[in-house]
Amino acid sequence: MRQSVYIRFAIFLIQQDVKREEAVWRHQQRRVSVYLPVPSPHLLRDVGVENDGRIALSHLVHAERKVRHLRRTLRFRHNT
Repeated sequence: MRQSVYIRFAIFLIQQDVKREEAVWRHQQRRVSVYLPVPSPHLLRDVGVENDGRIALSHLVHAERKVRHLRRTLRFRHNT
């Protein structure tokens, strides 16, 4: 007896969700860890390191957005 289309679709969605969760887990495990002998959490945050010694992704996302914006503005600058 064949499975229903809805059951197959539900199985597909669950498999995709499991794959996504595994990818997120692998991404978090691969994050670069650094050791800085500075105990101040404020200084670590300024440098771009979280409290557990790993590079903060939020700073990278902000930096990438800023670079993308600067490239866009510099590319469309007209010399008149």
